[in-house]
Order: sequence, then C-alpha cells, then structure tokens
Amino acid sequence: MPIGQLFCEGGESSPDGRVLSTLLKNRCRVVPFGGRYGMGDRIKAARAATGRDGVFGILDGDFVRACTTVANRPRVWEIPDGTDTTHLGWRWERKEIENYLIDPVVVELALGTNAPDSDEYIRAMEGARDALTIYQAARTALSNCRPRFQNLKSAFGRPRGKEQHPFPDELSESACRNSIDELVRKFNEAQHVRTCDVEARFAEILPECSVGERYFNYLHYFAGKDLMIAMEGFLTRAGFGSWAAFREKILIGIEATPEDIADWLPEWKALQAEIDSL
Repeated sequence: MPIGQLFCEGGESSPDGRVLSTLLKNRCRVVPFGGRYGMGDRIKAARAATGRDGVFGILDGDFVRACTTVANRPRVWEIPDGTDTTHLGWRWERKEIENYLIDPVVVELALGTNAPDSDEYIRAMEGARDALTIYQAARTALSNCRPRFQNLKSAFGRPRGKEQHPFPDELSESACRNSIDELVRKFNEAQHVRTCDVEARFAEILPECSVGERYFNYLHYFAGKDLMIAMEGFLTRAGFGSWAAFREKILIGIEATPEDIADWLPEWKALQAEIDSL
C-alpha cells in the first residue's frame, strides 16, 4: 500500500521536514511531529483511524550504543507486537539531520559556486572532530545510560482473552493500592540512573571517539550540530556568518535545486527506494 504520511522529528519549518519534503516530493506528505516520544503511538492511532497502513515515521539515528558497519541506508524501525513485529518506519543511519547537511558532497552541491574550498572545508571538519572527541564521548555515555521512555501502566492484573488485556482478580481498595505501589516502584527502578554507570560508559566509549570507529566515521557518530558549532570560526571567516546561517543556506540550496537530491547521498536514495517499495 502506498505511503500517505511520514512523521518526522522537529517542528514546522524544521531542517528535518524541509529536507524530507524535498527528498520525498510527490511521494508522500511529510508531517513534522516535534519530539520523538509518542510518535509510534501516533502512527498506530492514524493507521487504526484510517484502516490503512500507509502512515510511517523516521527518527534520528541518535548516539548508538554499538557501532555497526556503515551501510549508507536507513535502519528499519520496528516494535514488538505479540509474537511478531510492527514496521513503524525508519531511523537515520547518522546521528541527526545536520550530519547530512554538513557532508562535503551536500555542501558543494547545495551551495554551488558559493561553497567553501573543499580541502579547507574538510580540514575544518576534521579540526572540529578533533576538538569534540571527549565531549562526544560524554554525550554518548549519557545518552546510552538514559532510560528509554517507559509508559507508566494504568492497567494491572492477569492477562485476559486473546488481546491479553490485564485485569485484576481482586478489585478492592487495598488490592488496588498494592498494585499502584508495585507499578510505581517498577517504573522508578527502570528510570534510575547511577553516576558510576555513566562514568564507566564514558571511560569505555572514549577510545572509540578518540582513535576508534566513532572517530573515523565521525559524520555518522558525532552530533552534526556540534560539528557545525565547532566549525563556526571557519564558517565566519569563509563569509557564512554563524553556523545556523550556514545551515540555512544549505537548506535553501536543497529546496531550490532542480536536481533529485536523492542522487547526492546513497542513504537518501535508499530511503526513496524504501518508500517506493511500500
């Protein structure tokens, strides 16, 4: 069934929505959702309301816990559904949309004759990478140790029927109070973060960010916005002003080009192909 809507992170006029609207023009309607939390539920609700499966979403790649072979294609976003899984959409392979906007290929094609010298630009990117190694390790450690969003359940008791809906055997006030205490305790345990765990993860990830896989594939694993900000001195000297102004010029170039921007990056082409295959 053809895709009708694609939810993405960011608000109205966000870089995510602007890039995706250009990339997927005439394929589907891109709907900026804001934050990521709740997007999966929104997709399922939209599918239930229309009786169709043509609603999907795409999330940032984030600071992944384990490095994988770079595939230059978005990762599938699925969630458990009983004994099966439900396909909700995709995750970008790179950390966030800015990781694509600062790619030297995108910069050159989006800015044309206004693009900075390619060798100088790459040196500036690598300088930004070198300045950010410790900070990116810290950010990765914090992200990896952050509890994933967990819903505080409001139903409890034995699973009932085909849908396994929980319902208690005892409905008394005391039984309900006991269940409230148990659910809140389990919820808080799942959300608890210890400083020692984050520090241990920081020590573990630092070599990867300094001399390892994350360092060498920094365009995938480091935060694109951080790289832009760390390059701001170079961007100012090159006549682009702030990092945000540089990003805006790239976005304008993407929106204005008569070319199919899917041809600029393999992952953009792969996302188009995924959408077309539905």
